[in-house]
Amino acid sequence: MKQRVGDLEVATADTDKDGVMDSLDQEPNSSPTGVAVDSHGRVIDKNGNGVPDELESYFDKKYGEAKPGSNNNTTNVSNNELIKNLINEGYVTTYFDYNKSTPTNVSTEGIDFILTYLRNNPTASVDIIGHADELGKSAYNENLSNKRANAVKAILMKAKIDASRLNVVAGGEDASVAKESAGARKLVRRVTFRVK
Repeated sequence: MKQRVGDLEVATADTDKDGVMDSLDQEPNSSPTGVAVDSHGRVIDKNGNGVPDELESYFDKKYGEAKPGSNNNTTNVSNNELIKNLINEGYVTTYFDYNKSTPTNVSTEGIDFILTYLRNNPTASVDIIGHADELGKSAYNENLSNKRANAVKAILMKAKIDASRLNVVAGGEDASVAKESAGARKLVRRVTFRVK
C-alpha cells in the first residue's frame, strides 16, 4: 500500500506549481510562477512574442499600451522596452545552490526568458552578471561568480546565441542581505542580466 501511495504521489507531482501534473506538463519548470497556463502546462502567449499574455496585460495596464505614432514616452512605453527594463532591474534571475556553478533546476526559466528575448531581438547583446554570497573568501567568491556567469553563457551558446552577444561579468560577493540569514543568502547566489 505504501508503494502504491508513493507511486501516486510521484505521478501527481507538480514541480513548477502551475496546476498541471509533471506527467502531463509540456513546459515543466519553464513558466514564471503564478502565470496562467493551458491544460498542457504551456504559458499562454497568443501573439507569440515570448511574454506571457498575463504579464503583458499587467504591463499594459500599469504603463499604458504602446500606441503607434504616440510621442508621449512617459506613459506609452513599448512592450520591448518594458521587457528590457524588467531584465535590467534584476527581475529575470537564475539561482544557484551553495558553492555550485550549475543553475538549480527550478530557476532555469530566467535563462529561457533571456534566450527568447535575444532570439526576438537579434541586434541585442547582454551582460551576464554572476553573484555569490559572502560566505568564504572574497577571491574565491569572485571566481565562483565568474563560473556561474560562464555556465549561463555556455547554455545560451548551446542554444545558438552567438558568443559575441554575451558578455560575462563577475559581480563577486553580494552584501545586500544579512550574512547570517541562510534564506537571504539563497537570493544572492544568482546570475542577473543587463540588456545593451
